[in-house]
Amino acid sequence: MISTTTIRAELEDYIKSEGTTLHRFSESAGVNVGTLSGIINGNRPIAIGQLDRITAAMGLPEGHFYELYADECFTSSSPHWRRLRPFLLRCAELQKHDCIKQVLNRLLEDLKQIAGIFDTAEMMYEQGWKEAAVILYESVIESERSSHSERLAMSYYRLFKIHRMDSDKGFKTAMQFLPYRHRLPEVYALDGLLMLVEVYSLKFNWSEAEVYADELCQLAKALYEKKVWKYSDFKPLRPLVYYYGRGYLLKAGSYEYRGMFEESKKWIAEYANLSWFDADDENQTAVIEQFKMFAQANYLCLDIKAGDRSKIPKYVQFLEEEPDELVEGLITLVESANRHQFFIDDILDRFSEEIEKYRLIGKDKWFSESVVSMNRCSVFFQNYAIYNLRKGDYEEGIRSLLYSLKMAISLNNKSLIVNCMTLFELNRKFVTDEQYKNFEELCRKVWENEKENVLYGFGYENA
Repeated sequence: MISTTTIRAELEDYIKSEGTTLHRFSESAGVNVGTLSGIINGNRPIAIGQLDRITAAMGLPEGHFYELYADECFTSSSPHWRRLRPFLLRCAELQKHDCIKQVLNRLLEDLKQIAGIFDTAEMMYEQGWKEAAVILYESVIESERSSHSERLAMSYYRLFKIHRMDSDKGFKTAMQFLPYRHRLPEVYALDGLLMLVEVYSLKFNWSEAEVYADELCQLAKALYEKKVWKYSDFKPLRPLVYYYGRGYLLKAGSYEYRGMFEESKKWIAEYANLSWFDADDENQTAVIEQFKMFAQANYLCLDIKAGDRSKIPKYVQFLEEEPDELVEGLITLVESANRHQFFIDDILDRFSEEIEKYRLIGKDKWFSESVVSMNRCSVFFQNYAIYNLRKGDYEEGIRSLLYSLKMAISLNNKSLIVNCMTLFELNRKFVTDEQYKNFEELCRKVWENEKENVLYGFGYENA
C-alpha cells in the first residue's frame, strides 16, 4: 500500500492535536515561524536540518520521517543535489541504509546522476561511514556505462579497501578490482597494488603475490624517476619510498615462506639501503631507516631458519630492542626449532608474558583485530603447538593447536584449518575430554561456514 501521508500533514496534525500554536512550536523546534508556515503551506521545501529539529520537537526518534522525506525529494522532476546530498549523508550517519537505497532507486532512473552519487560516496568514505558508502559505490559500478571510467576504477578500489580485512569479501573485491588497477590515479594505484600483494600473500599464492610486488616496485621507481614526488599535488597515502621498499620486502618474504632463503636474500638487498631515494622530509627518512632495520632482522631470520643457531643470541637481542617485531621473531625461532629439531625453552620463558598476550589478539597494543594479525596469530600458535607436542607437553600443545584452529576458522583459511585438524587427529590420544568438546564445537563452526556451498553443490535444498 502506498502511503499518501506527507510530512507537512503530520506536522499540521501534531500542532492541532497538541493544542499549541505555530509560533510556540517554531520556538521549541528552533525553526523560524515564517519558514515553518511556508513548509506547512507547501511553499518552501524542508531542509534536512530543519526536519531533524522538527522531528525532535515532536518527540519522535531521529530519522522518523526519512522515508517520507526521500519521496518528497522527488516531487519535482529534477532533484537538486544541494538538498539530496545532506539527506544522504545524514542517512549514512544514522545508518538509515534503506532510505539511501530508496533514493538511489529513483536517482538511477537518470544516469546523469552517477557523478553526484560517486561524489557523495567519497564524502561518506572520508567520514568513515563505510557501509553506506559501499551502497553508493556498488550503484556506480552497476550503472556506469564506460568501462574506462576513472569513477568505475575508483569505486572498485574503494570497495577493495573497505573489505580488504574481511577474508572472504577481501579476496572477492580484490578479483573485481584487479582489471582496473591501471586505470586509477597513480597515488591510488600504488595503494591498490600493495593491497593485491598482501591479499595474495595471505592466500599463500606466491606466484601472483610476486607479480604484483614487481608491478608495485616498478611503478614506484618510475614515479620516482619522473620526480612526480616534487609536485605539490602528488600526495600518496604513504611516502613513495615506502611502496618501493614494501614491494621488495613482500617479494623477499614470498621466497622465505617457500624455503628459498638465498633467493630471498637477493630481494632483501633491494630494500636494505634506500638512501638513494631523495629524503626531503622526516617521514621518508624514517621509512628508509625502518627498512634498513627490517633488512638486518630478515637476514638474521633467514640464517636462523636455515639452521644457523649461532645467530639466535643476536636475533633475540634485536627482538628485545624492537618489541614491535617480537611476534614475527617468535614465529621464526619456533619454526626453526621445529624444523631443525632443537629446543629454545629459555627464550620462550623469557617471552612467556608476551606469548600469553598474543592470545588476546585485538585486545592489547600489539595488534588490531585484522586479517593480517590474526593470520600471524594462527601461524604462531600452530608452530608453538608442534613445539610443545615435540616436548611431550601435550596439554599446552593441544591448547595452542585449538587456539590456532579458532583463528584459522575466523579467517576461513582452509590450509591452516586442515593443518590444525590433521595435527589434532594425529595427537588425539593426548586430548582431554574438555579439549575434544572444544574441538567438536570448532568443527561445527567449520561446517556452518561450508554447509551452504557443499549442500548447494550436491543439489540439496534443505540442510
